[in-house]
Amino acid sequence: MTDAEIIDRVLSGNQQAYALLVAAYQRKALSLAQRLMQNDHEAEDLVQDAFVKAYTSLASFRRGSSFATWFYRIVYTTCLNALQKQRRMPIALQLDEEVTPSWIEPELFDELSRDTVEQVLREEMSLMPPLYAAVMELFYGEECSYEQIVKITGMPLGTVKTRLNRGRTLLRTALLKRCPDLELSNA
Repeated sequence: MTDAEIIDRVLSGNQQAYALLVAAYQRKALSLAQRLMQNDHEAEDLVQDAFVKAYTSLASFRRGSSFATWFYRIVYTTCLNALQKQRRMPIALQLDEEVTPSWIEPELFDELSRDTVEQVLREEMSLMPPLYAAVMELFYGEECSYEQIVKITGMPLGTVKTRLNRGRTLLRTALLKRCPDLELSNA
């Protein structure tokens, strides 16, 4: 069943159908909220709030749009509002503009187990400034396009690309510190 069909059912009075949307998007929404909030309990509460907001606004959802993009925008905004209320708005890490963004070639990890790579990446993402981690999570974890990330975050395309590149650079630097024997080439 498609998201549109589920939404039609909910709007027709079948409130239990909303549980299908919750089941489909809960894990990814929680991952995004955890990246921004850096606190699992807060993230869980805010995702619940976001699901309530989405439910009460479901009638305003435009049919030609992606429910995922629309919903992740609600999650993102809910988290940013909570951070602003707590006066914990993440400060963007100041990186030297001369740093050349690099990415990590997959064959680089041939000598490391997949579990080790995933653990290192997960740990380093949790240490990354939340606004970089959120963009990285949306791009790599949720496989959102640049355009979808722009819609979700409300950031200009250039800012999304910059945060994604700086997030990659932070991960590359962290991996070099943790695994100094790895040879990373500049892309």
